[in-house]
Parts: sequence; structure tokens; C-alpha cells
Amino acid sequence: MKTHYSEADLLETYYLEPGASMPVMMHLAECSECAARYERLERKLRDVAACETERPETFWSRQRHLIMRGIDKQRVETKRVVRTLRIAATAAFAFFLGGAVMYQSLRVTPQPPITINQPPAQTMIKSTEDPWESSDQLSELHSVVQWESWVGNNDEDEL
Repeated sequence: MKTHYSEADLLETYYLEPGASMPVMMHLAECSECAARYERLERKLRDVAACETERPETFWSRQRHLIMRGIDKQRVETKRVVRTLRIAATAAFAFFLGGAVMYQSLRVTPQPPITINQPPAQTMIKSTEDPWESSDQLSELHSVVQWESWVGNNDEDEL
């Protein structure tokens, strides 16, 4: 036999039929500690049963209104998120499509090597004249770029 019953055991006894709860009731008659715990539990259950359960007339209409407002808010939020995701997906697609088009248009195709058929004697001749004086395009830029000369005394050896 138990020395003391738990609150769960006492709660079970409260809801059992009187014949089934006889051993616990006999213990409660002998044990003042368990009897006091059973009295507190019984008082709590009576207080809960005595609580007012009537709602005002506007309670359910208020509840319905709050729920419908929450549903509408969720629907608007979902539409906003879906719209944002569609815009982001479209932007990503356009970015990658543009990259693919640019890649195709800028792709370097291998060109056959260009061969210049010049006699070897001409390629070995060094020019001793000043490029600034011999070129019309360079002479126009001579005032912008102040170079002394492209061909100098030591430059002939380096060419």
C-alpha cells in the first residue's frame, strides 16, 4: 500500500465512481496530509466549474472579424512576397540571358595567322629618320605630347 497518494491519483479518485475509489477514500480517512491535498484539489475543481462561461453577444462577431482580418493580412503579405520573388527571378533570368548573349557576341574566334611576304633585306633595315617628322598624324600631336625624339643616339642600338 502507498504511503501517500499523488495529485494525479487524487484527481483520478475524484472522477471515479464511489465503489472504485474505496481504497483511496479509506486512506484519506486515516491520512490528514492526503485528505488536505484532496480538499484543495476538490476546491480548485469546484471553482473552475463555477466560472462564468457565458460570452457577450458581440464576442463571436468580434472573433470572426479578428480572424478574417488576419486572413486578409496574410493573403496580402503572400501576394507581396510572390510578386517580389517573381521580380527577382525575372531579373536573375535577364542577367544570365544578357551574359550569355554578350558571351556569344564577344567570343573570340581564332583567326589564321597573318603572314607578310617581305624580303628579308627590308625587315633588317633600321629607320634613322625621326618619326615625328615623317608622320603627319604624329606631327599634329607633337605639341600635345612633348617628346624629345623617338629615335635618339642610344636608341639606334636598342632597335
